Amino acid sequence: MPDLSVIIATRNRAAFLERCLVSLCEQTLDPAHYEICVVHNAGSDDTPAVVARIAGCYPERRLFLVDEPVAGLSRARNRGLAATTGEYVAYTDDDATVPADWLVRIAARFAEGGADCAIVGGEIDPVWGAPKPDWLTPAMQKYLTAGTGLGDVARYLSGDECVCECNAVYRRAALQKAGGFPEQLGRIGDLLLSGENVVESVIRQQGGRAFFDPAIRVRHHIHADRLTPLWFRQRFFWQGITGYAVRQYQARHGVPVTQEAFLNLPLKKEDWGFINKDTSENLEDSLFLFQSLGFALALTGLMPVEG
Repeated sequence: MPDLSVIIATRNRAAFLERCLVSLCEQTLDPAHYEICVVHNAGSDDTPAVVARIAGCYPERRLFLVDEPVAGLSRARNRGLAATTGEYVAYTDDDATVPADWLVRIAARFAEGGADCAIVGGEIDPVWGAPKPDWLTPAMQKYLTAGTGLGDVARYLSGDECVCECNAVYRRAALQKAGGFPEQLGRIGDLLLSGENVVESVIRQQGGRAFFDPAIRVRHHIHADRLTPLWFRQRFFWQGITGYAVRQYQARHGVPVTQEAFLNLPLKKEDWGFINKDTSENLEDSLFLFQSLGFALALTGLMPVEG
């Protein structure tokens, strides 16, 4: 039985997927100790052909593809979980690449940790698909999965700190006990609904611990179409909706909410002009207004979402 299962959920990104798979096949970890599962999630491109070609180039690796016809990132991740057998389950994105020692470092961290070490995560190095905008602040950058902001010290995380699912590995038993990834959350098609880290909060509530190692790194491609004020406004609006849904999910799983919802909405009609602006001027301030608006609409049921 493989020690590590690597799961890549993908939808119509064959060009990026090829680079990701090559980096995974060129790991220094003994091939007998890991497998790579690609979940073809409601896609229509040549992903199956790409997987078959890479598998043929690395016959000593166990690389295989499974289909998940219903669109949804969380659903695809759970499909990969069901199709694999490793004691530890690693996830990264189809537009990411990993260094050759990625799995060796992950295996070492779990070997050093105790039985309560349920999650190991690492740092994200952005690869910019277009010049990084001057208006992009560190607080905004994390919404691109372009860095964790967790510092340079290897340590167990505490409080609201969390790993990034683009570079996260779970003890299978802990992930299964938590119920896997909530399929009502996470990206579904073009919707920017997120579910990042809600499964981690459940695992930690159940007694597992999360370890962050900045030496465990992935390179994540930041797509040019996300480097616009419009994309950020949409992303933060859906982050507000996500925030409400996550709280509902956590409450059902006994996870205490450690942060109060802070809504910052204008009280006068003339102050709502930020909705129609599409410039980078004062962008960061307006983004949190969009986030509050999304949360408020979900809270009142005007934007129904299952949490």
